[in-house]
Order: sequence, then structure tokens, then C-alpha cells
Amino acid sequence: MISVNEFKELLEKNSSVSAYEIKDRVNESFQLFYVMRNLETNRSVNVEELIAEIYVDFDEFRGSSSVTVTSADDLETVAKKIDEAIEKAKKAKNPYYPLVSKTENLTKISENKQNLALNAKIAADAIFAGEGQENSQLNATEVFADHDCIHFLNSNGVEHVYDEYAMFYETIPSYNGEKEDVELYFNQYNGAPDQEKYSSDIRTALANVKYRYNAVKPADVSIPENTLIAVQKDMLNDVLTNFASELNYNRQYYKMSHFSIGDRISEVPFDMFLKGEEEGVSNSSPVDGNGIILRETKVIDQGVAAAYWGNQRFGYYLKEKEITGNYPVAVISNYPVISEEDSKRPQLIIMNFSSPQLDTASGYFGGEVRLGLLKIGDEVTPLTGFSISGNIYEAINTVRFSKETDVVCPKNSMSVKGPKFLYFDQVKIH
Repeated sequence: MISVNEFKELLEKNSSVSAYEIKDRVNESFQLFYVMRNLETNRSVNVEELIAEIYVDFDEFRGSSSVTVTSADDLETVAKKIDEAIEKAKKAKNPYYPLVSKTENLTKISENKQNLALNAKIAADAIFAGEGQENSQLNATEVFADHDCIHFLNSNGVEHVYDEYAMFYETIPSYNGEKEDVELYFNQYNGAPDQEKYSSDIRTALANVKYRYNAVKPADVSIPENTLIAVQKDMLNDVLTNFASELNYNRQYYKMSHFSIGDRISEVPFDMFLKGEEEGVSNSSPVDGNGIILRETKVIDQGVAAAYWGNQRFGYYLKEKEITGNYPVAVISNYPVISEEDSKRPQLIIMNFSSPQLDTASGYFGGEVRLGLLKIGDEVTPLTGFSISGNIYEAINTVRFSKETDVVCPKNSMSVKGPKFLYFDQVKIH
């Protein structure tokens, strides 16, 4: 595999390349694969990923295309890939925009190198410590402890070196009943092994799969009209990051947003801060994909749109004085928690969607539910085989936030740190 410097030299020697960004990512990973509690395989991985985004200027346009270098490439094959990418870039007629420049170069490497094998073992022990419920077990479990070291540079002299640690596990909780065996799927990303949370979440996951075994259809029970619908995990993330996206430069440029700065997003006051790094979040990063150093931005202030944010390209198009960069983390704070009176109302807590959905244009959100828990006083009835739906731009005006907090870290989208549940009453059950 060619080096970063060799890659850089090839790009600079090619007169058709107007600008470039290079990202070199070296991933170390220690992985454990279990069947039941039996360790079947452990694997240590070290992989380098070398990618460049090349830019070609023509007339008033700037086109771009990517080049990926593999271990099988030499200087000749990479030069050929660059030529092919140039031709592709000429077909992308985007208005011109400059790359990041005039920024400090950042070096941020963890002082204490973590033992990935130990992290994976600590995580696995905590996961299996959550077992112990009758007729319930984890059928298969995979644990990944990762360390990425990233080297970013562009043709304007911007250069950053930083590293990231992340944990991920996925498992299949199952319940062996007299009538049938039932399985669910559970996964979790975060920045470091959290033993207490892992064990607690597995106990909840195993309880949920038993609930799923005993679940009935909504037609078999009476659901009070004043029932609050509680969403969490992926749907909570989709809801809250949608309001962050409403204020993204991209949505503003294409006039696809429902809100502008100063508009009230919700009658319920809450703050949203966007950050590059936050403790416990797996996709934290001090810089974005264009090399902008990420500094905290408050985009929602007590329910009111307060600031726009986004990447270099669309920030330039909107003539933003200080382009924020693309953020990986949203932190929700300064919100009123659900009142004691509302907390006593019947609640339908959505534990598992088949596939949560949110349409940013219409505001539709909901989807088919695999498991919901109807709580009326101390009585809990598991439900399955139904859907919920609502309009998020209406429902957000009467949202309630839980006192409990959580961190939701999807693999390829913005993470959210804030309330564990959102409670809605403008949502229909089908």
C-alpha cells in the first residue's frame, strides 16, 4: 500500500486536480464472538483505509469524486484511479466553494493507550452478568473494541491527527416458551465499556423478549384515550436529530426547512447543543470530514431556533462568517421533566419498532411496533402487532421529557445525549 506522502505527491503532480482532501484511518479492533456463553472466535484486526476526495474546477463549477487506495495498489494503479476520478468529477457541476483553510492544525492523541482485548473482555463479562432470568438467554453475542487513528490533510495546508475509541456489541436475546421460542435483536454503541449500563440493558432486553412472548394484540385490551405514547432509542434519536437537521446549511440552502433562526420549534422549552466530542459517545470527533475544528454551538434555545450549522460547502454558499462544520453529537438540556400528574397517566412505551420512520417533509413519524408495554398504574400488559403514527411538527409542541437520561449512538448518524424517553399525546394507535 502506498503511503500518505506518496498519495499526496501523485495528487499534486496531476495538473487536473484543483484541490484535495486526504483521510488516512488506521483501525485496530479486538473482537469476540460468542454462541450462548461459549467463546467461539476471537479476532484481532488492523486495517488501514486511505481515501482522497479530489476536486476539479471548470468554468464557475467545482466537481468532486473520491479515490480509495487498497493494499493491492501501487503508484501506477493509484495514478490511474486519480485520472478516472477526475473524469467523474467533471460531471458534477456544483457551484464553486473553497476547501477549509486558515485554521490551526490539531494533534489530539489519547495519552493512555487502552487495552482493546481487556475492553472487549470487560464488556463481555458485563453483558453476560445481565443474564439469569428463567427460560431466557443470549443466543449469540458479538463484541467489538475499536481504536481509530486518523490523519487528515488538504491542499490548503490544513492537517490534523487524532484518535477515537469506541465500543459496540450486538446480541440476540431469546425466550424459550412452551408454545414457541421468541427472539429480539439488541445492540449498543458507546465510547468505552460501561459495565453497569451493559448489565442493566441486558436485563431489560431479556425481560422484553419474555414480554414479547406473552404479548397480545391491542384489540384484546382496552387502551384509555388519555394514554401517553413513549418513544426511546432509535425513534427518539430520529425525532431530535430531525430538528437539528432543520437548521443545517444544506436544508436552508435548498429551502427544505420548516424553520429559520428566531422561529419557535416547540412550545415546550428545551436547549440543543451540537458538539464534536461528548463523554460516552462512540462517534465523537474533534474535527469534521472537511477538517473544520468543531466547537460547541447552541442551535435551539428554549425551543427557539438559534443558529444554523453545517459543512464547508453549504456554509460558503450561505455566506456564513464562521462555518461550524458537521457535528456528530447533539446534547439536549434545560428541559422540563414529565410532571407527577402526567407520570400517573396510562403509558404505552414503545420498546421495539420493526422499522421506525420519520418523513422530514410531511412530519409523519411512527411505524410498525414489535413490542410495546401498556402501563396502567402498576399493571403492565405487553402488546404487539400494531402501529403508531403522528405529525412530529405538531407533537413536539406538547412533548414531555423523562427524568431518566440516556445516550443513543447510531452507527452512521448523529448521536443524542439527553432524556431517555419522549412522551407524546398527539399520536394515534392503529
